[in-house]
Amino acid sequence: MNCSIVFYSARKTSFCEKTLKKSFAEMGLNLSSAVFATGKEALGDALMRAFENSDVVFTVGGLGFEDNRSIRDIVSQAAAGSDPALCRRLKNDSGDDGYLIRAGRQALVMLPDEPAQIEAMTRGALTEFIKNL
Repeated sequence: MNCSIVFYSARKTSFCEKTLKKSFAEMGLNLSSAVFATGKEALGDALMRAFENSDVVFTVGGLGFEDNRSIRDIVSQAAAGSDPALCRRLKNDSGDDGYLIRAGRQALVMLPDEPAQIEAMTRGALTEFIKNL
């Protein structure tokens, strides 16, 4: 199964990408693209392109914002008219929580911009969920 990464105002992109790539093997994923977005319009465009070629899209960054740059708010507004099959918070005891949204066979996984937190979140239940998509 193909996946993509969209880095959204992320600071530690190379470290986060390296951490994710390790997890992809366990999840049975092949990385098809990795792109960067710095604004909400660019984020929307990047997500649309990513979902054209991938069943799973990971975003890294944007979870710590509390203003109009917040990825939670941007994705919530974009998904307001849809009816996702699953929305789940990925609890993180050492930073921002992540999120998982599934519609059909496609999934969006929003992760913080911290490699150690990404590693902790991509273990266990998330890996099993992705394998079973």
